[in-house]
Amino acid sequence: MNQSYKKDTWRSMKKNWKRFISILIITMLGVTMLTGIYAACQDMYYSADQFFDRQNLFDIRISSTLGLSEDDIEALEQIEGVALAEGGYSKTVYTNVKGISKSAEMTVLSEKGINVPYLLKGQLPSKSGEIAVTQKYMDTSGKSIGDLLIIEEDSENEEEDPQSLFVLPTQLPA
Repeated sequence: MNQSYKKDTWRSMKKNWKRFISILIITMLGVTMLTGIYAACQDMYYSADQFFDRQNLFDIRISSTLGLSEDDIEALEQIEGVALAEGGYSKTVYTNVKGISKSAEMTVLSEKGINVPYLLKGQLPSKSGEIAVTQKYMDTSGKSIGDLLIIEEDSENEEEDPQSLFVLPTQLPA
């Protein structure tokens, strides 16, 4: 029976050689495509991992509406596998973009160098009164490096002055 099966297969291939070649080519293309996708995914994973390491991005963010104390941060640093823990501060503020009040999240930069922003232009803030913004904000607002930016704090106490001024950095990196 084994011999009959081989003869029948060989006859089918000879009789329908065009179909056989087509299936062979389609299979080769499929294998090539899957191999290429696998290799590209591995390369993208490796590149992303290198970028994350270079920017020193954090792995876990722990948020608290009441805030975390220094004792909490020290306790987190004692956990096995934690290389570095640092407290941070962020706040939702409002700014005027083309006559419309838009919300934005302001985040204080890390003193230990965690989550270093990737700069496209300019430099990171180095003194009081400077701020770094995203490219999306610059595109939406029409602002450019060196322009004045007015930030309004959402405060329930209307007697307080809700405006504070920040200036974008004007120097480009060397």
